[in-house]
Amino acid sequence: MAGADRAATDPATFAGGVLDRYRHVCAFVNGPQEQDAVLDPFVRQGVDRGDRLVYLVDPAESAGPVNRLRHLGYDAAGLLEGHRCEVHTWTDTYLRGGHFDQDDMLDLLDEMLVRQRPPRIRLVADMGWAADRRDVADSLIEFEARANFIHARHEHVVICSYDVARFDGAFIIDILRTHPLVLIGGVLQVNPFFLPPSEFIEERSARGSPRRSDGPTRPT
Repeated sequence: MAGADRAATDPATFAGGVLDRYRHVCAFVNGPQEQDAVLDPFVRQGVDRGDRLVYLVDPAESAGPVNRLRHLGYDAAGLLEGHRCEVHTWTDTYLRGGHFDQDDMLDLLDEMLVRQRPPRIRLVADMGWAADRRDVADSLIEFEARANFIHARHEHVVICSYDVARFDGAFIIDILRTHPLVLIGGVLQVNPFFLPPSEFIEERSARGSPRRSDGPTRPT
């Protein structure tokens, strides 16, 4: 039992990096095969340590995480029944109500993460829902920045997965600046372009983007 307790409190690792001080990751991937390659060890470690997996996925791919767990040799049905794995769709999360409302999604994120007790959650969000919705780009960028206020208040791990082939360069640059950790080329690194959320929102306000602020908290 003591060994299991230590495993549950050890920092998570992802793509060769340790998720201790920062746990909000922007994962730039090239297609589903690369995504599986970097996520499989992360998922294995989570299941083996007793963490809880939470997926936010395309409704058409809602069976994907369960099938992947089976492929990795786990009892997916048992994990679902034991609430060790949850699969939510974009229509239940980012697009509930039929559109993206960043305030609504921030409230949901707070409910899903801040208000949860152990075990640690490993949340994997497929951000493909925004690829064909250019009208939400500014709102999503601001959401990712504001989400850092929430992530500073919990010990869970959040991986935001962006398929680089589906987003334009300007969007990727701004999204990059809202995540303290970034996965590029399959390697995790501290993001030198990251701006703390208050600074990022202030800068966007100066550029003419709508400004919102959830307080002075910075990620820890």
